[in-house]
Amino acid sequence: MLTAALAPRLIARFGRARMMWAALAILCLGVVVFASCAVVAVTISGAVLAGFGGTFLLNISVAVLTAHHPGQAGNAAVTQANGLGSAAGIFAPLVISGAIAIGVGWRAGVLVVVLLAVIVASTFGRTAKPDAIAVKPPEPPRATGRLSFEYWRACFVLVMTTAVEFSMTIWSSDVLHNHDGLSKGTAATGVTAIVTGMTIGRLASGRLTLRYRADTLLLCVFGITMVGFGVFWVSTIPLLAYLGLFISGLGISLQFPLGITRAVDFSGGRPDVATAYVALGNGFAIAVAPFGLGAFADHVGSHTAMVVVPGFVVLAALGVVTARRPPKAVRASVGPVAVGDVHGTIG
Repeated sequence: MLTAALAPRLIARFGRARMMWAALAILCLGVVVFASCAVVAVTISGAVLAGFGGTFLLNISVAVLTAHHPGQAGNAAVTQANGLGSAAGIFAPLVISGAIAIGVGWRAGVLVVVLLAVIVASTFGRTAKPDAIAVKPPEPPRATGRLSFEYWRACFVLVMTTAVEFSMTIWSSDVLHNHDGLSKGTAATGVTAIVTGMTIGRLASGRLTLRYRADTLLLCVFGITMVGFGVFWVSTIPLLAYLGLFISGLGISLQFPLGITRAVDFSGGRPDVATAYVALGNGFAIAVAPFGLGAFADHVGSHTAMVVVPGFVVLAALGVVTARRPPKAVRASVGPVAVGDVHGTIG
């Protein structure tokens, strides 16, 4: 949410090239602060810094990819980039648990982020330079002007899909524990089934995103999400519940990358402003939806409370089917773009 307030102005002032590396540095600083001690105020401050830098970096990556790959190619590029991110999400807990297992502690596992950032900076730092895509700096009104109603509708769709994703990942293990009778440790692995489905879906769908419109694909994955959720929700057999979570992950996989590229398409050539407001909406969804579901679960139980998830899906689908067709993708974008070889830099 801080990113939404600061990112457009910082990018307009300094350009994407500088801010991309600054965001990576802020992420690393946050990780170091987070792992530096056991004082709660310090670790929370580190988490805030890391969250700001990481979200900022994600937003710039989306803006660069959609600017460098106009039209349908942008959908494919953002989807595949998110697939790589989901794959990292699978291995990250393994790195931390491995660090604990060999006796160096969880902090060493977390600090691997800094090592990876140094490798990225040393490999691509000299090749990243302003891209010819951006012809001139943005005019001040364009950086902060009003966005269209269709953009806000697309942003609403993305907020609903974020609510689906985080409600499922945060509360599915509780349902597996209380409804299906699994131990807490075993139930926690249900999140892995979702993330695995998301990773496979994103990495395997590149050709689909090139061939079909984002709206069509979104409606399809909403249907897949509903099927997977239904299997998960009605099942009392753990194996079937895990299968339902995996299918849900396949459905969730394309919701964010397609949703954010739709928002950029509706932004009138202002991807940095568009992704900033998306960060605000997503932050709100992450903060409110899972905890609202938890408050509901206190009264009716987590299994019954999960019925709000299909409600989020239906609202997102309504946002898609009632939208007008987006304008043609605009290649020019706000500020200088940080790419030497953009595929390598963002990947």
